[in-house]
Amino acid sequence: MVALADSIVFVFVVAATTTACASEDPEIERRGGPVPVASADPDPAGPGAGGGAGGGAGGDSGLPIPFCDALAVVEAKCQRCHGEPLQNGAPAPLLTLEDFHRPFGTGQFQWWERAKRAVERGFMPYLALNEAPFSVMPPVEPLTADEKDTLLAWLEQGALPEGGTDCP
Repeated sequence: MVALADSIVFVFVVAATTTACASEDPEIERRGGPVPVASADPDPAGPGAGGGAGGGAGGDSGLPIPFCDALAVVEAKCQRCHGEPLQNGAPAPLLTLEDFHRPFGTGQFQWWERAKRAVERGFMPYLALNEAPFSVMPPVEPLTADEKDTLLAWLEQGALPEGGTDCP
């Protein structure tokens, strides 16, 4: 009887998820866990507003963050899942500048805006992958303060190709 009840719950969850995904709700697209709830506007002040992420490489100094500096952080901490092929339920690759500027979900926002909110809220990197039942090895590493400052400052300035996209 327990196996039957578990099967019914599983079928219900799968059916509900499939129905939600079929509705093209961008909040349901991530397979690795819940996506932070988005407001109607991911950054009410608009792209590039604000003084940066605070300290670090660019941060409050107002200096533009080179794309290659941000890409170094993405390569070190994000592309393990957001690479090719996608891993651990990541919904999109983040390999190039163009990947950050692709439409998210229904196209109201771009991936860089979504990434900004996820990093600001501490949702990314997705450290829950270090816990059972996932327990990926090696463990997912959190961003250092400098990495977070660099990435957020670049995203806050609109994920621009500052300094070019031909990175070493």
